[in-house]
Amino acid sequence: MLDWDDLRFFLAVAQHGSLSSAARTLRVTQPTVGRRLDALERRLGSRLFQRTPSGFTLTTTGESIRAHVERMEQDALAAERQATGRDIGLSGTVRVSTTEWFASHVLGPLLVPLTGKHPALGIELHADVRRVSLTQREADLALRVVPFEQQDIFQRKVARVGFGLYASEDYLARHGAPDFSRQCEGHALVTMSDELGPIADTAWLRELASRARIAFRLNNRDVQARVAISGAGLACLPRCLGDAMTELRRLATPTPPPARDLWLGVHRDLRATPRVKEVADFIAGELRRLGPTLNPEDVPKPSRRARPPRA
Repeated sequence: MLDWDDLRFFLAVAQHGSLSSAARTLRVTQPTVGRRLDALERRLGSRLFQRTPSGFTLTTTGESIRAHVERMEQDALAAERQATGRDIGLSGTVRVSTTEWFASHVLGPLLVPLTGKHPALGIELHADVRRVSLTQREADLALRVVPFEQQDIFQRKVARVGFGLYASEDYLARHGAPDFSRQCEGHALVTMSDELGPIADTAWLRELASRARIAFRLNNRDVQARVAISGAGLACLPRCLGDAMTELRRLATPTPPPARDLWLGVHRDLRATPRVKEVADFIAGELRRLGPTLNPEDVPKPSRRARPPRA
């Protein structure tokens, strides 16, 4: 009988196409993946992959068993979720995933009172640009700015994150205020990298400042803010991040910067687990309370009092 642990290595290589990517997913070394894969092929007496300069591609035999192994993985994950979903107390660890800047500036400090209230509850906070898979149990809860596509994920919109355009006083002293009628000609931009996928604020900034040069492309909001503080150029940042940086000045723009909806997702098998539900409800409630900070433009304007009728 084949060892499921060996099949996990086969599936990781099949899904990612390289030993290095599979090793990162499995949290082992690249040589370990190679050795386990070689041992599995020897045990089966058949090649499962073609080794090419561009990566690993499945052979006919590999393709024939992939679907079976994927079903085995789903059954194993379902059994794990079912078992962990029967917790009855607020104890144990809840793994929460979100982006690095949000974990650092919002979510981490926000969760501190919860752990004080429930000492037996632990939070494992994963801050990463990579989108983790709730279906694969890479996390119990995830916060992201795009909706979850998997049908087995329960999700709710918990906040709206507003953005603003910022520059340091030093940069503005050297280059002057940007002329938006001339598409910010002569200015520099500090933007997020295209490798992260479509980013609404990056597209907006390029439209607003099409004649500006891109000085920096980054994959981290904190680094983006720090580079802007150093005087490298104009940066579109989340308001709760940019407004907290006293070295930056928020600029008025002819069109409003975009805002992003923030979604909280949990696998349906874990939704009723007391510890997971408590953390999810706490996060949702606290983010609603922080709404005016996350998206200052959403603060309702005071309504004018109606004039009393003339006598």
